[in-house]
Amino acid sequence: MRYHSPQAWRNRGAGDAHKKIEKKLVYSVASGKKIPSVKQLKYIGRVLPPLQMWILRVVAVILVANIVFLGWKYYQANTNEIAKVGGGYTEALVGSPQYINPLFLQNNDVDRDVAKLIYSGLTKYDNNRVIVPDLAEKYELSSDGKTYTFYLKKDVKWQDGEPFTSSDVAFTIARIQDPATKSPLYLSFRDVKINKVDDTTIQLGLPKPFAPFLDLTTIGILPQHVWADVASENFSNVPQNLKPVGTGAWKFKTLQKSGQGDIRSYTLEKNEGFYGQKPYLNTVTFKFYPDVDSAVQALKNRKVDGISFLPRDLRSTLEKETDLVYYTFNLPQYTSIFFNQAANADLKSKAVRQALALSIDKDRIVREVLNNEGEVIGAPILKGFLGYYEEVKKYPFDLSKAGDLLQAAGWKKDTDGSWFTEENVTVSPTDEEKAAAVKDKKDPPKDRVEKQKHVLRIVLVTVNQPESAKAAQIVKEGWEAAGVKVELRLVDPSRVKPEVIDTRDYHAFLYGEIIGSDPDLYPFWHSTQARPPGLNLAIFSNPDADKLLVDARQIADPDKRAQMYKKFQDILAEEVPAVFLYNPNYNYVVSKKVHGITDQKHIVDPSDRFNDISYWHVKTRRIWKSEETPVETSK
Repeated sequence: MRYHSPQAWRNRGAGDAHKKIEKKLVYSVASGKKIPSVKQLKYIGRVLPPLQMWILRVVAVILVANIVFLGWKYYQANTNEIAKVGGGYTEALVGSPQYINPLFLQNNDVDRDVAKLIYSGLTKYDNNRVIVPDLAEKYELSSDGKTYTFYLKKDVKWQDGEPFTSSDVAFTIARIQDPATKSPLYLSFRDVKINKVDDTTIQLGLPKPFAPFLDLTTIGILPQHVWADVASENFSNVPQNLKPVGTGAWKFKTLQKSGQGDIRSYTLEKNEGFYGQKPYLNTVTFKFYPDVDSAVQALKNRKVDGISFLPRDLRSTLEKETDLVYYTFNLPQYTSIFFNQAANADLKSKAVRQALALSIDKDRIVREVLNNEGEVIGAPILKGFLGYYEEVKKYPFDLSKAGDLLQAAGWKKDTDGSWFTEENVTVSPTDEEKAAAVKDKKDPPKDRVEKQKHVLRIVLVTVNQPESAKAAQIVKEGWEAAGVKVELRLVDPSRVKPEVIDTRDYHAFLYGEIIGSDPDLYPFWHSTQARPPGLNLAIFSNPDADKLLVDARQIADPDKRAQMYKKFQDILAEEVPAVFLYNPNYNYVVSKKVHGITDQKHIVDPSDRFNDISYWHVKTRRIWKSEETPVETSK
């Protein structure tokens, strides 16, 4: 007799039970009258053939997938993605920081970019180029237009925790006014009277009304307690310039230098005590590169998340990069050709200047140089700004009309197509002629008058950069097609100021100028600004124009100012001291992982791309719509 253990009997019993369940399942399914219970389903694989079982599995997967999909769609439909605190942003800048100090920002784009995040001014520009209060809660202008009263925000702290007061404002302006500081802002603030009413109120008095003054109040304010012990003459040579303390949304964290002492990167962290919108990002890091090509390569290699400026000629190198977003801004800047009549007597002729203006194909420049990312202009005040004048006299490309003007002015066409005039020239006898007269015992030869050809010849100077060089080449081709002899001279960017601007060494100078948000044209066109450091590069002098520029900056009424600027532009259009070429767009590129960037169309300065950086974010989360609360998304 075979022996079975108790466990074996139990297993046998369990097997019998399973067979009974399987039998019930078979009968249930086969009858077509019953549906298997949940308990029975786990045995379905023992009943169905392989093919049917495979189909069943597919159906089950599809069913589950649909349930998941519908659930996800419901979740998406009833939730919104919002910004989440955390992460950082890294941007490539060309150049290196020198003075992250509001008193010295005019000549360095890198300094302005960094300072924008650290410092705050009494006022600021919003995304519509409108000046609004910042550190000031509000401001008032006296009835005579000469006294500005600023009421400061209370409880604003410096990034080191010290309180911000009107003393800091007074200190900042006083240091600008000190000639020893050597701030480029000195002339703008020289005659401003400072009256500290109390800790939260300060008055700034002007000797006479000055409409663009509010623009000056956007400069960053320095902390008196940090700078008080620094002598004015040492302001540009102290560590505070690279490790600043401000009131802005971002504060200095670290900087890294190369073995040669060059700053390679500069990191800011969010200011938890900021009085405005707290940033979502934890850090902003700037990495510095010697040229644009290196910066673009860093972006392609994902070493940075964005690049401060993308030249149009390099955009094609990023065509294969699909994870980038391109932003195009309009800046208050223009590129023109400035005529120096003192350096070339032919340019004193208005007919010559007008003919040269007619010989420039501006549309071709915008098309071929800017890739249509810019606008042709005919005057120094741009579209969207006070005093813009669409009806101003223009000089469209017309070689035939240019030739007619030159011919009417007395110029003649030579056999090679160039223009010339005949002029009487006194010629002194040569040494050989004098010797021959002595040898032949004749009277000494006398001076004689001969007719000689004077060819219309222009030396065109510009900066040796791709955009300027290409534009200048098109200008050269147009002038040569009109019959003008042209010499093109390209100058290294580092040498432009000392060798060209400061010396005014050019016949014609192709150059770009940033004019700011307020159309105060005085620094660029008043006769007193014809010498360095003035910016009147055309060395233009016209009494009527001078009066209009002086009067316009003293009138607060925008309509009256606009009329004066229109009259001024009429004078420029008639006299043609310069040819206004184009207003280029500013191109900025950022990784798609960075969200919250406002697609601004008009900014005052490239650093204004950071106007809404407190809302930038790289992390997100979803919340139910029922939990959502209204949030201001723009300032």
